[in-house]
Amino acid sequence: MPRHAPPETPLGRPANPEARAHRKEQILAGAQRCFIRKGFHAAPPAALSSEAGVSVANMYQYFPTKDDLIRAMIQADLAEDLELVRLVNEADTLAEGLEKTLHLSTADPENLSKLGLRLEILAEAARNPGIAEEVREADAQMTSAVAEMIARRQLAGGVGSDIEPRPTAELIMSLFDGMIGRIALGASEPDALARAATRLILAGLGVSPKAGG
Repeated sequence: MPRHAPPETPLGRPANPEARAHRKEQILAGAQRCFIRKGFHAAPPAALSSEAGVSVANMYQYFPTKDDLIRAMIQADLAEDLELVRLVNEADTLAEGLEKTLHLSTADPENLSKLGLRLEILAEAARNPGIAEEVREADAQMTSAVAEMIARRQLAGGVGSDIEPRPTAELIMSLFDGMIGRIALGASEPDALARAATRLILAGLGVSPKAGG
């Protein structure tokens, strides 16, 4: 019987789904490091691929354009942020959850180094309609997740009954956007800012620091 040849794949692209996922993460991580140092517009394809340890042709197989890389970064940031919301949801009290997640966000040097990249993405969104749409969609998902968290705590009696979940979630997101900017520019001490943000959010939600929500 004739032997069937394995499915053809473009040169340099792993056929194994796990290997492909790993290569995408490798390229994305390298691109992030390069963008942090150079910014989006000063980072040529050769520099991006070199940082990732792949050829330019191989990088293009996964991310045909620089916009595709930026979109992937937006989705990666969203996944990380949604994970933080999950941790808050799983905490015994809202205060405990906020303290834990804010500490995780500001204590990790790698997280802090990527905050400037978030500012780059927002700046790019201001001049690139495609990126702006991606940012809006990610922000809407994150705001909905925060609003749902507030509503669940409200039903459990941990958050004031007069709180409106959706607009309150938008205000909390605005607070975090401002924190990112100040920390990225080195204007504030991250841990102190995180503690102040926790107290402000709890007070705004009508949560007693002792009760914890």
